Amino acid sequence: MPKEINNEIADKCLLANKDIGISERFFDFPLHISLKRTFYTDNFVDVKNDLKGLLIENGPLNINGLEVIKNKDMLWLEIVDSKELVEIHRKIDSLLNDKYQIPIDEFDKNYYPHVSLFRSEDMMKLDMMYQKIKNLKFDELMILDTFAMGTSLDNNEFLKLERK
Repeated sequence: MPKEINNEIADKCLLANKDIGISERFFDFPLHISLKRTFYTDNFVDVKNDLKGLLIENGPLNINGLEVIKNKDMLWLEIVDSKELVEIHRKIDSLLNDKYQIPIDEFDKNYYPHVSLFRSEDMMKLDMMYQKIKNLKFDELMILDTFAMGTSLDNNEFLKLERK
């Protein structure tokens, strides 16, 4: 996500969390829209080249409209206009499954474009947080030009792609 929007969202969420105390693990990295569950590959260079080609051929990814929603035990920023993201997700899954036999994870089968904010087993805390941040909305157009995907068994290796 663009740095300014990332910082604005993080600042508001972390301030709201001061009195609640939900885990802030999603803020350990820049906020992001998940396009694919982490996967393992021995063909790192080939996968990177194929994914970069796929992302470039699809042109810029534009999104607008982020709204806070509660989904089970999580708070997300829902991507309101997400047709492009759903289509690119489908293409990534197809490419990785067809060419590299990387299985389609359950997360990927039920893909829903979002930015994860908070997760908690404590529904009372989650409800309190939702009440504090539910009116956060971001309507400006965002152009997505940097992509990263987890590509290792231990989640320590990331494939970073920039479209500039």
